[in-house]
Formats: sequence, C-alpha cells, structure tokens
Amino acid sequence: TQGDVGQDFFVIESGKVQCIKDGKPVLELCSGDYFGEIALLYNQPRQASVTVESDSATVLAIDRKTFQRLMGPLGDILRRNPLHQEYIGLSATA
Repeated sequence: TQGDVGQDFFVIESGKVQCIKDGKPVLELCSGDYFGEIALLYNQPRQASVTVESDSATVLAIDRKTFQRLMGPLGDILRRNPLHQEYIGLSATA
C-alpha cells in the first residue's frame, strides 16, 4: 500500500495488476513485470498501491535481504529505470 514501509520485491508470474498513486491509476503491469524495487533500492516508502486487475494474479515475492543478496551490483541497473524518474520523481542516479 502506498506509504507503507516496503520489505519485498515482486515479480508477476501471471495476471495483470494496476499501480495506483494518490488514488489515480498510473501504470498497468503484467506477466514478467516487477514492482517493489523503489522501496528496497532507495529506502523509500511504497510509492503506489498495487491491485489485481485480472481474475487472479500470481507473484513471486522476494524479501529485502534476499533481494539485496541476489541483486548486488545489478541494483545499479534497476536504478536506471526511467519510470523511477517519470512516476516516482527520483533521480536515476540516486
């Protein structure tokens, strides 16, 4: 939920979800997409709420410690995501 402390990273295995920021839909995600990285990469509160838009959705959840261990230097690549600037207002180099 937007504003909550984030402890997990999510990868969508199946289904469709909607990201809602300040009560407005800002992004639709589907199989293969991911969310939750902002909170883990930047130690920021959750930037949006995510709701299931399809009949159901299956996601893989990775906790903060595992995310940091698995991603290591790949976290720098995730930080380059232009959506971080467009929807979140963070610098891609932060």
